[in-house]
Amino acid sequence: MTQAQLGVLIGGIVPALLFGISGICQKWSNQHGISTGAYLVSIGIGVLCVGVVLCMYNSEQQFSTASVAPAIALGAFWGLGILLVAIAISKYGARLSVLAPLYNMNTLVAVVGALFIFSEWKDADLVKLGFGTIMIILGGVLVSS
Repeated sequence: MTQAQLGVLIGGIVPALLFGISGICQKWSNQHGISTGAYLVSIGIGVLCVGVVLCMYNSEQQFSTASVAPAIALGAFWGLGILLVAIAISKYGARLSVLAPLYNMNTLVAVVGALFIFSEWKDADLVKLGFGTIMIILGGVLVSS
């Protein structure tokens, strides 16, 4: 397996499976009447446990304000997004099978951000990105209608 293939496996395929399983856990938890605050704290405990284990077994412990601030912002944005999904499921009876494809349109935000903020447009195949964008939008429209 090449480095590029390994990167796709580790950074794309395995996380897709883990995020899919987390979506199932999300609906499961919200169906059992957890309050939104307790829900987010419980998720935070899970994330904290993963971080503590990694810190215990990873000798590289480097960080700075420039690296920690965006990580905290990531947690805040992610937490707010997860909160809204939880409210949609628990209060409005929204179906996960409809919500998941819609909230995974976050890909478009990440791609646009990467293209402009990190200048990835220099190496990107914009035609493929354009077709991929159209497919993502069509998928979201299809499942939500």
